Amino acid sequence: MITPQLIEPRTIAVIGASQDVTKPGGKVLHNILAGSFGGRVVGVNPKVSSVQGVECVPDVKDLPQVDLAILAIPARFCPPTIEVLVKEKGTKGIIVFSAGFSEMGAEGKALEKQMADLANEAGATLIGPNCIGVMTPYHQSVFTTPVPVLTHKGCDFISGSGATAVFIMESALSKGLSFSSVYSVGNAAQTGVEDVLEHLDVTFDPATSSHTLLLYIESISKPARFLKYARSLVQKGCRIAAIKSGTSSDGGRAAASHTGAMLNSNVAVDALFRKAGVVRCYSREELATVGAVLQHPVLTGKNMAVITHAGGPAVMLTDALSNGGMSVPPIPEDKTRTLLSELFDGSSVANPIDIL
Repeated sequence: MITPQLIEPRTIAVIGASQDVTKPGGKVLHNILAGSFGGRVVGVNPKVSSVQGVECVPDVKDLPQVDLAILAIPARFCPPTIEVLVKEKGTKGIIVFSAGFSEMGAEGKALEKQMADLANEAGATLIGPNCIGVMTPYHQSVFTTPVPVLTHKGCDFISGSGATAVFIMESALSKGLSFSSVYSVGNAAQTGVEDVLEHLDVTFDPATSSHTLLLYIESISKPARFLKYARSLVQKGCRIAAIKSGTSSDGGRAAASHTGAMLNSNVAVDALFRKAGVVRCYSREELATVGAVLQHPVLTGKNMAVITHAGGPAVMLTDALSNGGMSVPPIPEDKTRTLLSELFDGSSVANPIDIL
């Protein structure tokens, strides 16, 4: 369940707020203040009364009512802090940056369960722990860069890994891809990829919702829910591309040490994606490229023109298009004369069109 307070809060508290923007509690505060958020921001820091021009209180008990709380504090302090937030401050959105939970073993997993239980009992949404945060058109609560300009016409992006989300956004922005929202679910103690999919599906509006969705997934713990909501979104006109990592034995072990993710077999993932209508990608660069392609209108024909300044890559692209069912036909002679009159001597206009 994704609460409205996570998406569009009126008040945000940063627990562990810092003047130092190289620290998560400082960088997230900077990003919120520099972004689109127009509500009240309060910090929690026992050493100062103001951070980056924002009022600070010494203890979470001293906060006013808070819609969204962001925790940038050591793992052991997170459960008692969340207890105060949900029971005394009416908090319905919680983002936990902190690491040191299920990826560290049984003790950390127990801390995670405490946080999830508290959020569930209060009807709150918990994002994380071990994540970079959440960005919507209403607030940019992350401690990383880049922070793209978010527009409802951009793509939604859900990632199990914060660092991978950053790499993919950097690559995607250079390709002209725009974003509508970004959810870094981290260890997914309460809220996983499937839960965000459900939210995007049940709130989908053909006029205002994004029609492109990118996923980086380390664990699919609820495949039936994934299938239900992914397929529903595809049927509504949304196009989805995804990477599923951790499908090898060594990769699964690496994913478990990263975010406590569970192993899913490669064959099962292939079958699930095909049934849901999800385009499977195998690298960060491929996901960003496919996302940029999916943001364009659907093609109505098969004929393609390839324009290049290097012949070899154009030949490889022609092979890929042809093997994928597209056509790269010769350019009609009357058009080639016009092209040659505008290009350098020696240019090829057969298609691929090599402008040298």
